[in-house]
Amino acid sequence: MFERSIYRIFDYCWHEPHQFELVNSLQGYCQFDYCLNWRKHWDTAKRPVPPGLQFVPHYEHGLYDFALFHIDQRICTDAQQLKIYTELNDHIDDIPKIVINHGSPVFPEAFEQHKIADFVRSITGGNTMVVNSYAAASGKEWGFGKPIIPGLDPADWYDHPKELRAFTAIPVEGLDAYYNRKCLKEAGELLFYHYGILLYAANYNAPSFNSFNDYRNYLGSSLIYIDTSTRTPMNTARTEAFLSGCCVVQVEGAHDLEKWAKDGENIILVPDDPPKISAVIAELLGNRYEEALQIGQNGKKMATELFNRERYRNDWLALFKNLKS
Repeated sequence: MFERSIYRIFDYCWHEPHQFELVNSLQGYCQFDYCLNWRKHWDTAKRPVPPGLQFVPHYEHGLYDFALFHIDQRICTDAQQLKIYTELNDHIDDIPKIVINHGSPVFPEAFEQHKIADFVRSITGGNTMVVNSYAAASGKEWGFGKPIIPGLDPADWYDHPKELRAFTAIPVEGLDAYYNRKCLKEAGELLFYHYGILLYAANYNAPSFNSFNDYRNYLGSSLIYIDTSTRTPMNTARTEAFLSGCCVVQVEGAHDLEKWAKDGENIILVPDDPPKISAVIAELLGNRYEEALQIGQNGKKMATELFNRERYRNDWLALFKNLKS
């Protein structure tokens, strides 16, 4: 579909799971140079460094076809995030610049939604902004942006025999409203107090993941993956759970569900109600075990068809071609 002309891309470390997929999906089409910076280095415990990715000390004019920048809603208060973006944006003036916005304008702890969206629009200016869901580009969220849904390689994910375990990779702190963390916390407490079942969370009470393999093995042997967020775009962790054969339990109203989710077939949709969420998880880990296994397999098939690396690569190459024309 696309000629194998090699684009040279300037980027920097930000979100290893997302960038691991992006670099790998464009192998043979793009050379990625990641700028070393004082804020973040590549964490190999989260993902191995993709083949061919190289690190450079600074940007050099005349070498690159595109530059990628990374932001989310915290750029309104995160001075370091804003500094990296503005300094690079001001310095790079010879190529198209693409801003990958990993979030949505939900940060009531700091600002109202419209103020966050207006600020992001003002700093992105004439740059192309990519978002990770169709809803993120809609008037409900940013009101602008080019949706490119992340895609993964199904072969990277392990679908092991499932243990009676519920797991989430939602971060344990920060952006409480964005992740609907109050609901998650209450559902976990009720699950333990009423049913004696622990909800395991990454970087909290789940085992430490010292390598990518540790994470894949644990996720791939978990029967249930729970996501209470409704305002996050198409997050990578949930797609990883689908491809690992987990039965995904998702709070209703999340981005783009109407495009692919079939309740009771490839996902379990639950109301934003901790008692009901905890009861459903307990049932799936109990007398609905076989149903959960089947839903997990259906979800895996759906994600393999829709959220794959080939489609992801083609979406990015189409954007590059359009920006070059």
